[in-house]
Amino acid sequence: MSNTPDTNNNVFCKKLFKPIVWIDCEMTGLNHIDDHIIEICCIITDGNLNVVDPKGYESVIHYSKEILDNMNEWCVEHHGSSGLTEKVLTSDKTREQVEDELLSYIKSYIPDERKAVLAGNSIHMDRLFMLKEFPKVIEHLFYRLIDVSTIMEVCYRHNPELQYVAPRKVTAHTARSDILESIAQLKWYEEHYLKNRNEVEGYIEQRNKELGNNLTIKNNEKLLKDDTVGDSTADVVSSLKRKLQEEKDEHNENSNTVKSSKKV
Repeated sequence: MSNTPDTNNNVFCKKLFKPIVWIDCEMTGLNHIDDHIIEICCIITDGNLNVVDPKGYESVIHYSKEILDNMNEWCVEHHGSSGLTEKVLTSDKTREQVEDELLSYIKSYIPDERKAVLAGNSIHMDRLFMLKEFPKVIEHLFYRLIDVSTIMEVCYRHNPELQYVAPRKVTAHTARSDILESIAQLKWYEEHYLKNRNEVEGYIEQRNKELGNNLTIKNNEKLLKDDTVGDSTADVVSSLKRKLQEEKDEHNENSNTVKSSKKV
């Protein structure tokens, strides 16, 4: 388990490009009111799905045997066979302690609030539990989600033949393995299902002309390099206008320099 950033990692030394906080929780059940998170794992990637710290953060929260004895049959069987039940009983960490550690870990890579999005498979369920038990972590993240399960369900309906040949998840039902599978799954969808930027370049140019945006692929690339996750549409438009003005000012400055040199 790693609670501190790897300062030898080059990614740590610069601002992350559209960061994604991948989280998976193992719970005592699926009732977010009565059940509890007993294991949580976090792996951070940039927007291109490059893992920042392979070790990530992972921790098990202590709960009493009485709580665990009330788990449903599925949890009793799977958490027992994976060894998680025993880890929960022997853990000395409280929920509050784990929440503080996790928040500190995320902030070590993403110090600014509402810049990173939460991601995973059926991540809405993890978020429901975290709203109750890890509210400080949820408050630090942006409100939007990347739910890989949503893409899978769309693919089932839109291109079922492709979905049927998709790699099958191992479903080990440990928090860490689930996250790594989710990241690999999204990479597969990006490669085989979602169109890449080169495939839609012509369409982008056409739509910019139709909308009168006076944008080029070059302008869009500059905008994409900005960390605009968490900004409103107005903020993004304002950022783009500022960039266009900067380009115009730079062009005028270069023109004036050329004119001055000619006079000399």
